[in-house]
Amino acid sequence: MIFISNEIESLSRNFLDNPFGDKKDKRIENWLEILNRLPLLNEVQVDLKNEVSIDFKSQNIDELEEVLLQLLPWRKGPFRLNKINIDSEWDSRKKWERFKELGIDLNGKSILDVGSGNGYYAFRMIGDGADQVLCLEPNLMHVSQFACINHFVGSKKIRMIPERLENSGISDTNFDLIFSMGLLYHQRNPEQHLIELKSVLEIQGKMIIETIICPDKFGMAIEPIEGRYASMPNVHFVHSDLGCKEIFEKLGLEVVAETKPVYTDVEEQRKTKWMPFKSFESALDATDKNLTIEGYPAPTRKFYILRKVS
Repeated sequence: MIFISNEIESLSRNFLDNPFGDKKDKRIENWLEILNRLPLLNEVQVDLKNEVSIDFKSQNIDELEEVLLQLLPWRKGPFRLNKINIDSEWDSRKKWERFKELGIDLNGKSILDVGSGNGYYAFRMIGDGADQVLCLEPNLMHVSQFACINHFVGSKKIRMIPERLENSGISDTNFDLIFSMGLLYHQRNPEQHLIELKSVLEIQGKMIIETIICPDKFGMAIEPIEGRYASMPNVHFVHSDLGCKEIFEKLGLEVVAETKPVYTDVEEQRKTKWMPFKSFESALDATDKNLTIEGYPAPTRKFYILRKVS
């Protein structure tokens, strides 16, 4: 089994690390300043199995919540740091529990998490026994949040690279499990996305695809006008279950397990103190919650577990 390195280095091993690599962004200097204000820790206790929570002692935690709020919006979570609860826009525990219902064993696995956000799911993967997790995330705001949380977790099993898959340089690496959650509908070429994932999957590995699906009556997919769906930009295709499975079969991918479709609701995605901007409550038609604000079917999400057959 090949991986980037035998021991993945934590990006927040010390305050001098730069998790952004050679990326250029006028906000990076500010993010690094925030990361350098994080308190030194001792007597740290971490729980990644049941939640992402860290209890610790420190001589300088009085202003910690104010520091963490400077990294908003927090899209994925929640995270608990002592008494501070980072109540993110998405209650990502719900999606994780849906995945766990499929019974996929993570113990000892090497995992690629594409479009990983701030690493919430990667931390949960380690909590469920994964050996190593490589996160790919081009959004530098999410990278800053990961570096922040991993300062407290201190995991050497997770690494985050601020790149898209096609620019990551991992073409000679293979993974036991590959996660692509909430990405397929953002791809201009969904088939190419799946081909690239398949190319770095171990022969006996599994690919975990989580995506929004539309009713089969719409055929293969809905193509949102101007790329907007449920107030989200850059949504190019919302495939039906039929459409997804046709693409999988075409690409030599077999569905070995799947979840039932689950409607997104305002308990799973909503505005909070930690993400105070518009959220799911503004994504649906005010008079018919079965429709998006653009008039499309409301978001229904589903997991597919795939393996290579050719």
